[in-house]
Amino acid sequence: MPRKKLFTLLWVVAGIILGLVLGWLVLRGVNWSGLVSAFGRVSWDTLVSAASAVIASLFLQAVRWKLMLPRESVSTTRLFFVRNAGLSLNNLSFAQGGGVLGDASELAMLTKSDNIDSSKVVASLVMSRALDFVVTSIFLLTGFFIIPQLGVFKPVIIPVVIVMALIIILVVFARKVVRVPVLNRVRVLQSSLQSFAFLRDRKLIFALSILLTVLAWMLLGSAAWLVAQAIGIQLPFWMMSIVLVGMTLFSGAIPAAPSAIGTYEFVTVYLLGLFSVNKSDALCFALLVHALVMLPPNIMGIPTVSKEWKMFRQLIVQASSVLKQRVLRRRAYANQPADDITV
Repeated sequence: MPRKKLFTLLWVVAGIILGLVLGWLVLRGVNWSGLVSAFGRVSWDTLVSAASAVIASLFLQAVRWKLMLPRESVSTTRLFFVRNAGLSLNNLSFAQGGGVLGDASELAMLTKSDNIDSSKVVASLVMSRALDFVVTSIFLLTGFFIIPQLGVFKPVIIPVVIVMALIIILVVFARKVVRVPVLNRVRVLQSSLQSFAFLRDRKLIFALSILLTVLAWMLLGSAAWLVAQAIGIQLPFWMMSIVLVGMTLFSGAIPAAPSAIGTYEFVTVYLLGLFSVNKSDALCFALLVHALVMLPPNIMGIPTVSKEWKMFRQLIVQASSVLKQRVLRRRAYANQPADDITV
């Protein structure tokens, strides 16, 4: 079995096992009457308001994406549904790490259905992920210095700072880095660096992109805060936003089952436990927030995936054909007599 397939299989198996184990650990010792009581304290008005904040956050991401594709005719509404389609595919798959499947599907939809140059789409996706990482890292680092309970995550702070520093350097010195001869040969990387330079030089667009990123994450924090207040978890809004970022980053950094089931709940209950939140309330919060961040993208994204399914199927057939040809060529080369192999 090829190494890539073996690694993917191991990652999937590890995600399923880890999700089951962590889910079991979360359920151990739960006061079920307390859990039912916590759910009973949350009204439908709260859930609707929180879901609206999540959807608004997703729409701001689409507005930011449109800013990064200024010369393309694609609409913000189209980008909104494409983004949700990518998120839904990633949520329902085993490829949780980094949202690879979601980004690949978004790239396919915009290049095949909307005829946008692939290098531009990749560049916009890279820039979006870079901004998300920098903004969430700043949230997390702020929390690390002002919230004593987050001191337990000290080992992950150095890697976060290093990656954030590298991203900032690439943005600031994008034009100089893109001139490196080796990088000029990689079209996607060159286009991404040019995108960094494009945004940096257009200060208004760059400032708006950063502002939209911050607002999008604050809206997610608002959704979490609304649910927390309804349950009776009395943490201030700014602290709840930092906790939400921690929940998202840590649950997505390890192998996980589809939608990070089990993993997300464990990380959330553990984080809230640092603030002396009882396990029943913390689990109720974890389940509700997990549903709120997963269900809206799935509900809005799955119809878009269905509409684009013919295009996806054609790409799968083409990819399978290419892989089959490569395997056949490798076998033919492996079976070729040594005397016939030219060096």
